[in-house]
Amino acid sequence: MILIHTHKYSMSREIALKILIEYYKNNGYLNIMINHTFQTQKISLEDKKLITRIVYGTVQYQLYLTYLLQESIKGKRVKVFERMLLLMSLYQYEFMDSIPDYAIVNEAVKLAKKHKGVKTANFINAVLNHVINHKPSIEILDKVERLSIETSHPLWMVKMFIKQYGFQTSEKICLSNNEVPYNSARVNTIKANKEDILKNPLFTTSSLSKDGVYYQGGNIADTKEYKEGLLTVQDESSQLAGYLLTPKENERVLDMCCAPGSKTAHLAALMNNKGQIEAIDLYEHKIQLVESNMKRLGIENVRTHVYDSTQLDNLFDKESFDCILLDAPCSGLGDLRRKPEIRYHDSSIMDEIIPLQKKLLEKAYVLLAKGGRIVYSTCTINKKENEKQVEQFLLNHPDLIKKEEKTILPYVYHSDGFYMCLLEKEM
Repeated sequence: MILIHTHKYSMSREIALKILIEYYKNNGYLNIMINHTFQTQKISLEDKKLITRIVYGTVQYQLYLTYLLQESIKGKRVKVFERMLLLMSLYQYEFMDSIPDYAIVNEAVKLAKKHKGVKTANFINAVLNHVINHKPSIEILDKVERLSIETSHPLWMVKMFIKQYGFQTSEKICLSNNEVPYNSARVNTIKANKEDILKNPLFTTSSLSKDGVYYQGGNIADTKEYKEGLLTVQDESSQLAGYLLTPKENERVLDMCCAPGSKTAHLAALMNNKGQIEAIDLYEHKIQLVESNMKRLGIENVRTHVYDSTQLDNLFDKESFDCILLDAPCSGLGDLRRKPEIRYHDSSIMDEIIPLQKKLLEKAYVLLAKGGRIVYSTCTINKKENEKQVEQFLLNHPDLIKKEEKTILPYVYHSDGFYMCLLEKEM
């Protein structure tokens, strides 16, 4: 059993609790909140790991933990502080075997007493002990509800996956979404080759992407290789979009939704830093991030624009691009391993995204030269945004030919879930 330094453990849990309360109140993105906390406070690497695990784990298993809690609070309205403290304590009880049960309860009670007083501390103590001693069973649920609760995926999402992929595949998807993601990166072939990177024993080769690597250390952005621009952070499944488009040195290329620039950079590398890439994003701060990445990677053939891609025919001439990458805004259902908070977004988000994807595809068609190529890609595995979206697009444009289509489910390569389709416009 691992011995825990009580003071440091208390501090880490207090920081984790603050992040979780902010997440609950503002419905924000965990990675942004965690990074901001780590940048503004002096926290050891060991504590960072503990905080990250507690925060991500609590959000990842929020539905399951709430299910465990229901019987013990018996319909009481529990405030945000108490709810987050209970959920994160139950996460540790269920999933962190190195921490004794008594320590979990004691630390929760101390935090409650410090911030809310004795009455709240007694409530936290009573509820946690009740859950530990009277843990509710999920076996009473039918298999679809059980999959939803056990893997903490909303019921609507589980039902959608089952409708599109069947129960067995959906079960694999949901279980895979709760595993720890690989630390993936792509070698920047403008400055280095894979053999150079693999000289560092902390890097190993990807199983899916030709220029992909895994990092066995901490944050890739802290490595010498990243700082020198020899690689960029990018999941291996998304690296395949660039290979599918295969832009050539002398071509004019459009990247319609470019931020944060990892795919833009890949297109530039495939073009040997020649030709011209027009990279578009709607937001100034995102374009600044793209420009910073291009500078770090030594990329010189990218021109950035802050612009609305649904209006691009006002910026560029019709049929003026040899190839276009449309990595479209999507529901992000392939990214649930890295961004567990996405699973709790309202299902109605797709009602807005699908028409936007359609509009962007129409603009891509107008701007694509005859004989040119489009890759439409998303980081979702929802067929309505992927196969069915492309199917409808092809019906409206019979001069387009579908050359290749691929969906990567997250459990197959332990990568993000990803969709891509190559279309070609007839001469």
